[in-house]
Amino acid sequence: MCSGRKILVTRPAHQSENMCRLIEQQGWQAIRFPVLEIQARDLSALDSQHIQEIEQYQHVIFVSVNAINFALPLISGKIECLQKISCIAVGKASYQALQAHGVRDVLVPQLGFNSEAILAMPEMQDMQGQSCLIIRGAGGREFLADNLRKHGARVDYLEVYKRVIPVSDSGLIGEYLRHKALAAILIYSGDALRNLLKMLAKEDIKKNLLHTPVLVISQRVRDLAKKIGFKNIIIADEASDAAMINAILKEEQHG
Repeated sequence: MCSGRKILVTRPAHQSENMCRLIEQQGWQAIRFPVLEIQARDLSALDSQHIQEIEQYQHVIFVSVNAINFALPLISGKIECLQKISCIAVGKASYQALQAHGVRDVLVPQLGFNSEAILAMPEMQDMQGQSCLIIRGAGGREFLADNLRKHGARVDYLEVYKRVIPVSDSGLIGEYLRHKALAAILIYSGDALRNLLKMLAKEDIKKNLLHTPVLVISQRVRDLAKKIGFKNIIIADEASDAAMINAILKEEQHG
C-alpha cells in the first residue's frame, strides 16, 4: 500500500479518532465517513425495572463500549451492586471501559471477543437457575441469549442505545470510488456494511465499491460481505484498532 493511500474509516465519529491517528502515523490518509450514529434509546418501564433490580442477576454482560457508556450513567446509583455481580465484558476495550468506571473483577473471554467466546467461558457452562442481563444496543444478535436459555438460564435485555444512519454528503466518497482512489474500507459490523451500501447506492459506483478491499472484524461480517458481493475481504485478528492496522500491513506485505 503506497504512502498517502486513502483508508475509509466508517466508525461512528466519537469512536474513530484513534484509528484515524494510527492510519496517519503510517503515512496514509484517513477518510472519515461514519455510516453509523449511536443515540440513546428511550427506556421502557421494563427496562427501568431491570435497572432497579440489577442486583438480582448473577451475570451482567456488556456487549460493547457503547453499552457501557450509555448504561452506566443510568445505573450510577447501583455501581456498588455491580461489584457483587459477575460482570462480563465482550473484549478488551469494554473491559478497560468498565475498569475506568470503577467496576472491578470484570471477566473477559480469553478465546475471542464475541458471543461464541462468552459461551465458551468456564463461568458460563453451568447456567441452570442462573439469571443474566445482557446490556446492548437495540436489535442485536439473539445467539447469545438463545444459547444461555438452552443451558437453563433466565435472560433479560437492557437495550440502552440505537444505531441510525447519519445524515452526510457522500459526494466526495463517490468521486474517490469512481477514480478507484480508496485503498481499503474499514467495517466493524454487519449494520455498518449494510448502511455503507445504502449511503453509496448509486449504480455508477457500485462496481468499484464492491472491488475495493474491505477490512472486517469477524468471520460473520466477512460472510455477509461475500454474500453482498465484495471481491476482496480481509479479516483482522480481533476488533482492536491495532489489529486492523496490522491486517492492512500484512495485506501490503503480501501484495
